[in-house]
Amino acid sequence: MNFFRRAVLAPLFALAASMAFSQAVEFAPREVLVKFRGTASVAANYARIANSAVGAQTIRQIARINVDRIRIPAGMPIDDALSYYGGLSTVEYAEPNAVKQKYYIPNDPRWASQYGPVKVKAPEAWNITKGNASVIIAIIDDGIAASHEDLDAKRVPGFDFSDNDGDPNTTEDHGTHCAGIAAAHTDNGKGVAGTGFNSRIMPLKIFPNATAATSAAAIIHAADNGVKVISMSYGGGFESVTEKNAVNYAWGKNVVLLAAAGNGGNQTKGYPAAFDKVIAVGSTTSADLRYDGSTFGVDWVDVGAPGVNIESTINGGYAQFTGTSMACPMAAGVVSLLWAQALPGTTNTQIRAALENTTDPIANGGFKNGRINAFKACQSLDPGSADISNATAVALWTGSGISGGATDLGATDVNFVAVTTSQSTLGQLGGVVVDFAFTVSPTNLREANAYIEANAPAGSTGQLYLWDYVSNKFVLIKAFAVQATGVKREKIILPLNLSRYVSGGNLRAGIRAIGPNRSPGVWKGGPFDFKIGFAQISTRPVN
Repeated sequence: MNFFRRAVLAPLFALAASMAFSQAVEFAPREVLVKFRGTASVAANYARIANSAVGAQTIRQIARINVDRIRIPAGMPIDDALSYYGGLSTVEYAEPNAVKQKYYIPNDPRWASQYGPVKVKAPEAWNITKGNASVIIAIIDDGIAASHEDLDAKRVPGFDFSDNDGDPNTTEDHGTHCAGIAAAHTDNGKGVAGTGFNSRIMPLKIFPNATAATSAAAIIHAADNGVKVISMSYGGGFESVTEKNAVNYAWGKNVVLLAAAGNGGNQTKGYPAAFDKVIAVGSTTSADLRYDGSTFGVDWVDVGAPGVNIESTINGGYAQFTGTSMACPMAAGVVSLLWAQALPGTTNTQIRAALENTTDPIANGGFKNGRINAFKACQSLDPGSADISNATAVALWTGSGISGGATDLGATDVNFVAVTTSQSTLGQLGGVVVDFAFTVSPTNLREANAYIEANAPAGSTGQLYLWDYVSNKFVLIKAFAVQATGVKREKIILPLNLSRYVSGGNLRAGIRAIGPNRSPGVWKGGPFDFKIGFAQISTRPVN
C-alpha cells in the first residue's frame, strides 16, 4: 500500500518565519549595549551620569537583565564608545548592538507553505551543511516525473524494477512527491525546498508491480550503486525474509534505510519499516503532535517527522499530501545532511544514532523517540579538526618598546609579545599588528573564532581589530577582557565571511589594550605594559 492520502483541504501553512543564514557580523549604527552595575535604580543613576558626560542617551532599557540600549553622539565611533563605557568602574560590560539576520530562507516561491523543514530545523541545519551532491538518496516508489522543474537537475540514473527496464519515469504523483520532499532543487527560485538541499535522487520504480522481490531488488541496486540513504514510502504486513536480507545487505554496505510506518492509526507492524535495520518513520503535525492516522508503537516506530499537508512536487506542478509516506523522505533528506557532515569512516550506526538521539518530544508520544531535529542531529556529529591560522609576523601598532615575536604567540607558556602604552586622546593605548597565515577559503564558513590570552592592569580593556582590505582600514571586531595576572583564553567570534579581511593568504589583526580616560581626563595609572601570550585564528568550513 502507498502510505499517503491527498489533503481534502489544502490550506497553506503560514510561517512565523525566522529562518536565517548568518553572514558577516553587522552592528547597528550609533548604538551600544551597556550593563551598569548595581540595582536597577543605582544602575539607572550610573547610566544618567555616564551618558551625560559624552552626550549619549538611553533609548531603551531591557528589563530583567538591566541592559541599556544607548544611542551615542553622531561622529563618535562605536569603538570609542566601547572604550569609554568599558573603562568605567560602574559598568559590567559594553558591547556593540549586533544586527540579527534571518535564518537561511531559500528563494523557492512555495517555501512559505512548507512548515515541515522549518519544524525540523532544516534551515538551521543548512548553516552547518547544505548537503553534498555526492550523497544520493534512493527513492524506491512508483517512479519520478520525467520532466519537472524542481527535480530534473537532481536526478541520477535509476531503474524500473516493475517493468524491468531503465526508465523509472512515471505519470503518477506519489514517488515524485516523495522525491521533492527529500531533495527538490533548493534555492533555485522555483517550487519547493528539499530537506536534503544539495543531495541527489536516484529513482527506483517498483510500482505498479511492487512485491517483496522488487523491493529487495531495488534495495540491493541502491546499495551497489553508491546510494547512502534509501527512502521507502510503502509497506505491507508480511515479514519477507527476502526483503529482510536485502535490507541487511544494504545495511552491511553502510547504507541508512528509512521506511514509512503506515497510516493505520494503530500499532500494527508493517514492513520494511519494522525490520531492525530500518528506521521506521511516523507522521507528526504542524502542532508537533502524532498524526491520528499514523501507525505508532514505542517498540518499533523509531522517529516522527512532519507528514500532514506537506507541499511538494507532483507531475506538472505541486500539491499537498498527507501520510507517513511524506514523513519518511523528510527524514531521509535530513539523513543525507548527516552524511554530508560526517567525517570519513563514519558508520551508518553513528548516523542513525545522530538522527534518533537528538529528537524533540511530542506531546502524545507513540514513537521510540520524538520528532526529528535536523539542526541538533548535525550538531551532534564530530565536526572534525578546525583549520588553524598561526601568527607569522608581529609589528608595533601603537605605544612603544615592543618585544617578542610571532613564535611567542603560538602556545600558552612563559613567552609573550609585550608593548608599553602611550597617552592618546582616548587614554593609554598600546597594541600590535599580527599577521596570520590564512590558507583556507575565507567564505562559506560555519565557524570562525579568534583566541587571545592577554594581560594588562585592572580597568583596562582588550580590543581586536581586523584589517579590511576593501576599505583599507582596521575594523573593530570586539572588545575583550584582559587579565591583570594569570592566563585566561578569550574566544572572540569572527564574521563567517572573512573575504574582505584576507588577501594573498594573509589575515591581519590589530590587538590592543586601552586604559580609558577618566575624570579628570587621564588614565589614573599612567603607561602600562600590555602582554599577549597567545593569539590564533580557528575556522571550520560549511560542508
